[in-house]
Amino acid sequence: MIFLHSFFLFLNYTMSNSFGKKDRLKGKKAVSKIFENPKCSIGLFPFKAYYSISASKQGESKFGVSVPKKKFKRAVDRNKIKRLVKEVLRLNKLILNKELDKRNVSVHVMILFNGKKIPSYNSVDVKIKEILKRLAIGVQSYEEK
Repeated sequence: MIFLHSFFLFLNYTMSNSFGKKDRLKGKKAVSKIFENPKCSIGLFPFKAYYSISASKQGESKFGVSVPKKKFKRAVDRNKIKRLVKEVLRLNKLILNKELDKRNVSVHVMILFNGKKIPSYNSVDVKIKEILKRLAIGVQSYEEK
């Protein structure tokens, strides 16, 4: 019986492997709230992640991705980097969501790309996984004020 329960929990996590509207960070208020506290950031070149943690009834994570127009003039290049990051987030957000469900907190994350070249999928994968692991550690140490 316990095996079946854990199997269905695993199945539930794997089935929510999408990056839909509910996972996207939208609106000026939501984005500006993240940048209010500059101490909440994780830097891992070429990415920098700013985040805000708040208590909620259900653990949720919302992500935003930004690539500067100053470094990548062509929209095609900016969009390619955003697609790479979103794909890695889609596949690996489970790392963070498990911790959010345990603690009943929500996290809003804005990931900024600050490199000069378009990265490979493997390099994005390694860096974003590390950022998500560090975020999970930050959620563990979060205490409601």
